Amino acid sequence: MCGRLAQYRAAQKYLASLGLDARPLSRMAGENIERYNVAPHSQVDLIRPTADGYIWTTEKWGWTPAWDSKPARRDINATREKAARSKYFRQIWPHRALVCADGWYEWCAVDGEKTKQPYYIRRADDEPLFLPAIGQFSDAGMEPSGHEGFRIITADSEGGMLDVHDRRPVVLGAEDARQWLSDIGSKAADQLLQERALPVAEFAWYPVSRAVGSVRNEGKGLIDPSC
Repeated sequence: MCGRLAQYRAAQKYLASLGLDARPLSRMAGENIERYNVAPHSQVDLIRPTADGYIWTTEKWGWTPAWDSKPARRDINATREKAARSKYFRQIWPHRALVCADGWYEWCAVDGEKTKQPYYIRRADDEPLFLPAIGQFSDAGMEPSGHEGFRIITADSEGGMLDVHDRRPVVLGAEDARQWLSDIGSKAADQLLQERALPVAEFAWYPVSRAVGSVRNEGKGLIDPSC
């Protein structure tokens, strides 16, 4: 599960690693985001395609279709197994976006302790993470409908990461991330998710302070190893 993120570099740094240009709408391209505890249902920086090219903007992390009278408790992720096939996501599957981040957090149970231990997970080479997302977005200049938002796509964990959590966000390399944002068809986009996610060997993870458990806490110290 992907339930908390770190996103602290500037848009231009993510875009340079991605190899794309995008028109910044939410902030100056060189401004560091400096968010180390990005929580669900907050406004999150992302890149998405429009008729006028790519834009860098903010959107709400979380989405439920307007017709769902009994929305799920967890509305922030879409599983790789269902994103392209489920009727639930049919409305937003064609609307792809990319969350550029630096890492994410998972919480793991500790024998004999009531409080879970948070872990910070990042690429082992410290390159940015490119997380595929799907969502409902307003056109530029149009009034929001009130149902805008996005979900990050997740996959089963594997290898040693199972010790931290059984699911993780899909992370794409730069070339595949560019493909995800392009006008490739539905079948090709689904194939990217199923076949091109970076393997567990590309990541490093370590325990961090339990302070990250409160969304009120912020700062670089949250991603420092706790021991």
